[in-house]
Amino acid sequence: MASNDQKTNLDIKKTLLITLDFPPQKGGVANYLSNFSKNLAIDKIFILTNHHQQAESFDNQQDYKIIRKNLYYKNFWPHWLKTYFIAKKLIKQQKIQQIIISHVLPMGYITLLLNKPFYVILHGYDILLAQKSFWKKFWLKIILNQAKHIIVNSNFTKSKALKQGIKAKKITIVYPCPNIESTKLNSNKKQIIKKELDLENKKILLSVGRLTKRKGHDKVIECLPDLISQIPNLIYLIVGEGDYKKELEELAEKLRIRGNLIFLEKISNANLPYYYDLADIFIMPSRLENQTDVEGFGIVYLEANLFQKPVIAGQSGGVSDAVISNQTGLLVDPQNCTEIKQTIIKLINDPELMNKLGVQGKKRVMAEFQWPIQIAKLKNIL
Repeated sequence: MASNDQKTNLDIKKTLLITLDFPPQKGGVANYLSNFSKNLAIDKIFILTNHHQQAESFDNQQDYKIIRKNLYYKNFWPHWLKTYFIAKKLIKQQKIQQIIISHVLPMGYITLLLNKPFYVILHGYDILLAQKSFWKKFWLKIILNQAKHIIVNSNFTKSKALKQGIKAKKITIVYPCPNIESTKLNSNKKQIIKKELDLENKKILLSVGRLTKRKGHDKVIECLPDLISQIPNLIYLIVGEGDYKKELEELAEKLRIRGNLIFLEKISNANLPYYYDLADIFIMPSRLENQTDVEGFGIVYLEANLFQKPVIAGQSGGVSDAVISNQTGLLVDPQNCTEIKQTIIKLINDPELMNKLGVQGKKRVMAEFQWPIQIAKLKNIL
């Protein structure tokens, strides 16, 4: 089990985190910020974020204070201005000493007006998106230069920040860490899932993540006809939800491999470990889409490694920080179906290599990717 329940209790000044993404909203950014917050001094961190229909249950389980407001006003311009007034009032009420922002645009505009020391949690998407507009590029540089420090999730994001003229000493990488248990699985429950999905004596590929084009599910599906001809008992499990599901289903129907593909939606955090445990190989050949949509890191690769599973990942974005090729998994060209197919076959035919990558992957996660270890990097910063 990853020791994420062992909090660092990193002492900080009274801090307000302002973010558009926060659980129970799903996604890598939301999970990152939630775990980031859990590992700070809980009496010193306040979260200002959006309303969410299922928020009450989540918020009641947290030890820190979450304030939910409508942070985006369609009928008010600029849209972020009311958030400035909300934050200003909150800062006065709680005697906030410093601010952390995610989503540098538009939250950076707010921090410039609030006249408090501020820090930026920066994602690659923030920088790539800003490149599409002269004014966004202009303000991005101003905000990053005004920030006391910048926290990034990978070397990929750090490299993008350096290209904005930010000095390396002003940037700290705090990697995402798994927040999932790999032990205490109920063997009966595992067998029930296996029976329900007819997975007995099957070779199982698994993907976990939001169903978007950049995740590369489509490329795996395109490989399936050839793969099935060589590995007839192959099954591809896709865990996740998203608008791209319809296109993936249509592609599977077109290729006539729908019987070897299972979509699994609304899988709870409590049940997700069973699917990792059932898999033979975890695969997510993420790629860059539209010059802005990219995998900033890929926490799911580490989650799979935690269950001692080898991973196949797309060589793009910050993935190479999450997956060390030939050590914890194999990196592939995410646009090259032939390479993806050959890599799957290589692993299926080499159980020794599969086991080696899985064992080394778990060892790395346990040694490096624990929240107390990562958050400790900020001891002298926050």
